[in-house]
Amino acid sequence: MRDIGNYQSQIALFIGEFCHIYYWHSQPEDRQDITIEVALIAHQRCGEMDEKSETEFRAWLHEITKNVVRNWSRREAKSARNLVGSLDDEHLPNNRELPSEPHRPETDLFLREELAAVRNAVSELRPMHQQVIALFYVQELTEREIAKRLGIRPGTVKSRLHSARKQLKIRLKRYFE
Repeated sequence: MRDIGNYQSQIALFIGEFCHIYYWHSQPEDRQDITIEVALIAHQRCGEMDEKSETEFRAWLHEITKNVVRNWSRREAKSARNLVGSLDDEHLPNNRELPSEPHRPETDLFLREELAAVRNAVSELRPMHQQVIALFYVQELTEREIAKRLGIRPGTVKSRLHSARKQLKIRLKRYFE
């Protein structure tokens, strides 16, 4: 049986490759957890590959890594979608209800269209940006609170917010000039 520990550097290279493709798991903790999961799966299934060549073994390890990173990314995206799903009207705090003028229904319609445009623009962001937008603007958490909740540094939160705002500004330019 092959010792998976001998392939740690190879696994780390594969993880770097796939984290960049599927989702940028920039935090060392994420990458460590992904590495452990890949090594555990490979160790559990290593008997399947005992008689294979070194090249086939590395290709097999590569495939396991790809699947683990993709699954992590899907979980992250689902988590972000759940947060962004809270952008609907019923979850907005009472003080944020859309202002409505009884004599001007077109104003209410226009504001609802803008809100729909914002929701759509946010849903087009990468999951990591959707998360910080939802936590900052909907749940009204501070950057420090978001960092603590997501297990990342406050500077990373600030950077993600900046990037998300920049992308939203481009996507929503025609609505808010």
